[in-house]
Amino acid sequence: MPQMTDELPSSTRPRTPPHLPSAVSLVGFMGAGKTTIGQALAAKLGWRFVDLDDLIVKRGGRTIPEIFQQDGEVAFRDLEQQLLQQAIRPSQAGGAVLSLGGGAFIDNTNQRLLRENEIPAVFLDAPAEELFRRCEESGVVRPLLSDHDCFSALYEQRRPAYMNAAYCIQTAGREIASIVDEIISRLGLDANSGASK
Repeated sequence: MPQMTDELPSSTRPRTPPHLPSAVSLVGFMGAGKTTIGQALAAKLGWRFVDLDDLIVKRGGRTIPEIFQQDGEVAFRDLEQQLLQQAIRPSQAGGAVLSLGGGAFIDNTNQRLLRENEIPAVFLDAPAEELFRRCEESGVVRPLLSDHDCFSALYEQRRPAYMNAAYCIQTAGREIASIVDEIISRLGLDANSGASK
């Protein structure tokens, strides 16, 4: 006689819902729209928006170009990593969209910090020509932006690191609302609640 067990057949066992993120990070090159899209995404999910560059300016008491010029890029990246570490923990607790500066995700330690804390990275991608045009139109001074050739070379240098992100979203020629909806769908989240669908 077959032995009785308490196990249910695999087809009838209750399924554990997939892990849903309590925070998400937006990464990409300058001009990718991380701040604009991040603010719209946070508003739709009812989450907080945290801009890492804003935290750096607040802590450093200077603009990012000034920090680059006066302290150098190494000191800037050290401060950036320190503030990312500080931003991660409260973001997990309350639900937040983190916008990372263009060079932050290039650092392997920063990528590891996000992975270990289960914060998926979303790469907002667009052709270099489109990103350069957006930067020119914004009028914002960029420390590493000098001319188109230099811009394109830096973009090509960084893009392989961006491709390590959990998700890649194409943004060229698209409305912000469409991009936000795709991010929410890819993450399996429900707008206005941050809960699963």
